[in-house]
Amino acid sequence: MAFGEQTKDRVGALLAKGLAGPLRFFANSPPRASRTGDQLRKNGIAIYERHYYNPFITDQDLLHPLENDRKIPGIKLDAGQQLEFLRSLRGLDELEAFFAPAADERSYCFENQGDYGHGDADILYGMIRTFKPRRLIEIGAGQSTKLAQAAIACNVAEDGDYQCAHICIEPYEQPWLERLDVTVIRERVERCPAELFAGLDENDILFIDSSHVIRPQGDVLFEFLQILPTLKSGVLVHIHDIFTPADYPEEWIFDRKVLWNEQYLLEAFLSMNAGYGILVASNWLAKRYNACLRAILPGMLQKPSARPGSFWIRRV
Repeated sequence: MAFGEQTKDRVGALLAKGLAGPLRFFANSPPRASRTGDQLRKNGIAIYERHYYNPFITDQDLLHPLENDRKIPGIKLDAGQQLEFLRSLRGLDELEAFFAPAADERSYCFENQGDYGHGDADILYGMIRTFKPRRLIEIGAGQSTKLAQAAIACNVAEDGDYQCAHICIEPYEQPWLERLDVTVIRERVERCPAELFAGLDENDILFIDSSHVIRPQGDVLFEFLQILPTLKSGVLVHIHDIFTPADYPEEWIFDRKVLWNEQYLLEAFLSMNAGYGILVASNWLAKRYNACLRAILPGMLQKPSARPGSFWIRRV
């Protein structure tokens, strides 16, 4: 820890000690309509006391390291089947073009990818080039959108009659989306009409990369309880930032204070569920079968240490 960080940490420790009592008071006292509660909400602050009813954890709560694979009896991860599926994807050799710097802000580049890069990008590109979806709906958009546009353009170049309606549901971020050849819906997905997803047919893609958090009446519950059970047979579904069968990374939980829980709902959804088949659990493959992935995916060959997080399933 650098000198400046040490000083900041010491000051923070003193403040935490002195403020513990008042903060506990705020956590337990302000009702929703109080002035105190209003001021906290206006400043983007929520105070909760640590309790076994709450989702907050410390390392003392853990039964084993978070990176360990957990036993999930209701889910079968078949490495041979997944790797064979990845080998069947078309267009993967075209990905080397994205190692070069991006030509403009609308272009994808592995080095500018943010949280959607090596491994994840390869699979998404290959899925679009292979299945040639007529409809692609992204719930949460960003670098993946640029890459999807490139794959769609290659499909069009091969077949002049090919068309893909690319729809991005993005209520919060990416102000540049309107400059792409996509339909942008600036609305929370849970407020979108169900008919939007009823139009997805076999080989179409539903791409989920939303809040990752289960909350009452929130996007993740809407996606898993309202959308996924109603999709037609053959629809391909992507969920991002999934580390199954491991937990979320320790750095995310303890350092970044990211308390996502979407993947546990996904695991419950898939357990003993004959309505969906698992196509790719990319993070698991990258940890267990890295050499095999490097032989298939150019992005993984360029960056073997990458830990992708895309999880692909298909409606049976």
